[in-house]
Amino acid sequence: MNERFCQDFVILLVICNLALAGCSSGPTAIRPVDIDADQAGDQAIEFYDKDGDGTLNVDELAAVPGVLKYLDKYDQNADGLVSGDEITERVELWDDQAMGIRTLDVEVTIGARPLQGAEVRFVPESYLGDGPKVASGTTDSKGFAKISVAVDELPDDLRKARMRGLFGGTYKIEVTHPTLKVPATYNTETTLGEEVARDTIGDWLVLKLDKD
Repeated sequence: MNERFCQDFVILLVICNLALAGCSSGPTAIRPVDIDADQAGDQAIEFYDKDGDGTLNVDELAAVPGVLKYLDKYDQNADGLVSGDEITERVELWDDQAMGIRTLDVEVTIGARPLQGAEVRFVPESYLGDGPKVASGTTDSKGFAKISVAVDELPDDLRKARMRGLFGGTYKIEVTHPTLKVPATYNTETTLGEEVARDTIGDWLVLKLDKD
């Protein structure tokens, strides 16, 4: 085989492997975004520890719904509280999991009916720093949206393979609509949260919203 053919063949293999990874329920083998685990633990306490005891109780965790949803994975000593060290350990685990990026489809209903034309945003928790990026998608006529960061935030190889997804981390979820009033508990005062990791969310999420 000539040199040009060999180069083209290698490129084709890379793209095919990425595409196959995106079709599975697991994440692609993309390096996790950089998050300072120690800083994340310290800042989570700084931002959300309202009573100053150095830990986050259930009431305080209401402001961090992505952690609250998976309290059992954070609260390693089962005392009902989350410490900065426990958050640090969880963030370090993401790196061990090699949780780089995940494809995600979200189904949104309101009053048990599909919500068309809604914008669904996954906003990373600020204590994670600048690593994870905002990811979003707009629901179709059946209420389904593909969630992804902006194309220019994706690694070059994923752009070329036309793959989309969001980075590992904890997120607040915001659902808005251009004409329909969506309750504040799903956007400006959201109680919706998620953690994107190997042992939490898969590649499908259903959001069942209630009307006012």
